[in-house]
Amino acid sequence: MAEQEVKDRYVGRTVLVVDDEQALAEAVAATLNAKGLQTVVAYDGDEALVLSRALQPDLILLDIMMPGRSGIEVCATLKTDPATTSIPVILLTAKAEKADRMVGMAAGADEYLTKPFSPTELLSLVDEALGGQLVEPRPRQQDLAKMPADQLVVYAQEWSELFERERVERQALQDARRRLDELDRLKAAFLSAVTHELLTPFSSIGLALQVMQRQSQGLQHDQRAALDNLMTEIADLHRLVSGVVKFAGLVNKRREPQPGYISLCQVIPAALQPVAVLAQARQIDFRVFVPSDLPKVHADPELLGEAVFQMAHNAVKFNLPEGKARVRIMERDGWVVVEVQDTGVGLTPDQLELLGQPFQQSADHLRRGKEGLGVGWSFVRYVSEVHGGWTRVESPGPGQGSTFSLGLLAAEEPQELDEAREEAVEG
Repeated sequence: MAEQEVKDRYVGRTVLVVDDEQALAEAVAATLNAKGLQTVVAYDGDEALVLSRALQPDLILLDIMMPGRSGIEVCATLKTDPATTSIPVILLTAKAEKADRMVGMAAGADEYLTKPFSPTELLSLVDEALGGQLVEPRPRQQDLAKMPADQLVVYAQEWSELFERERVERQALQDARRRLDELDRLKAAFLSAVTHELLTPFSSIGLALQVMQRQSQGLQHDQRAALDNLMTEIADLHRLVSGVVKFAGLVNKRREPQPGYISLCQVIPAALQPVAVLAQARQIDFRVFVPSDLPKVHADPELLGEAVFQMAHNAVKFNLPEGKARVRIMERDGWVVVEVQDTGVGLTPDQLELLGQPFQQSADHLRRGKEGLGVGWSFVRYVSEVHGGWTRVESPGPGQGSTFSLGLLAAEEPQELDEAREEAVEG
C-alpha cells in the first residue's frame, strides 16, 4: 500500500498511547503521527481511564508496569465497561514470558507487544488492529470447566504467583516514588531554611552600606571605588541567594498534578497580576491577549498558573528599558498555546541549548548583573511534561528578543460531567 494511501486510511483515527516512560511514549506517538494517525499521550493508568472514556479512541497502546494503576488493571476495567469494551487494546511490556502474556490476554487485551520492538512491528500490529482484525474482544479467560483438575491446580498456582509478583513490583515502584518525593521535599525544605537564614543579614548589611555611601564624600577616589565595588558584590550575592530561595520554592511545587477541566481565561489574569506591577515599575509595555472562546484544557490550575507567571516574569525581568512584552493565548491545531514574546536581550544558539537546565545562566554584556539561575523555564518544562504538552523557545539572536511557548492539548469536558453538573444545578 502506498504511503499516501496509508495516511488516507488513517485520517480521523485516534490512538491513545499510555506509558510512564515519557521518551518511549513520545517516540511511539511520533511514529504513529508520521503515518497520519492522531495520537494522545498519557503517563499513568488513572489518566488513561479518563481519556479512554472521554475520547473513545480507535486503539489503545497500554504499558503494563506503571506506578499506581497498572496496565493490567486498566485493561480489565476497560474491557468490563460496555462503553469501552470494543476498543482494541495492545499491551506494551518488557515481560516476554508466556505466563506473563497469559495474564495480559486474560485481562482482555487484544494483542501483546514485547519491548523492545521495532517501528515496523508496531505499525504492523496497529494496522492490523485498525483494519478490524482485532476489534472483537478475546476471551478474558480459559474455559475452566473443561480443564482437568491437575491442570487447573497448576493454572491457579501460576496465576497466583504472577499476580503476586506484579503486586510486589508495583508496590516497589510506589515505595521508590514515595522515597524520591520525600527526598525532594527534604531538599526543598533544607534549601529554603538555609537560604532564608542567609538572606537575613542582608537587611543590616544594606543599611550599613547606605550609611557609608552617604558619608563617602570625604573618601578618596580609590576608597569610593572600593565601596562601590563592595555594594555591587553584595547586590550580586543577594540576587544569587534569592535565586536559590526561588529554586527551593519551585522544587516544592513540583508535585503530581491534580487536573481539572479549566479555562485559561480564569487562570491567566490572576497569575499575571504581579508581572503587570513589575512591568509598570520597569517601564515595560506589557500586554495580555486572551480570547474568550478558547477551549478548555485538562490541567492543574495552580501548576499552570505558576508556569505562565514564570514565562511572563522572565520576559519582563530580562527585557530592555522601555521594551515590550506580549502574552498571547491561542488555539493552534488542537492545542491551546501560551506564547510570550519580548524585545529583550535575545539568546544565542548556545544559550538556547542550555535553557531549561537549572543553574545554567544566560549571561552576556547586556544582562550583566541580572542573570538568573535558569530555574523558571525548567519549571515550565516540568509542567508541560506532566500534562503531556510541549515547550518551544525561539530567538533570532542577541538583542532581538525571544519567544517562549507552552502548548497544552485542548480538551472538551466529557459529556457525563456536563450532565452531572446540570443535574446538580437542577437539584
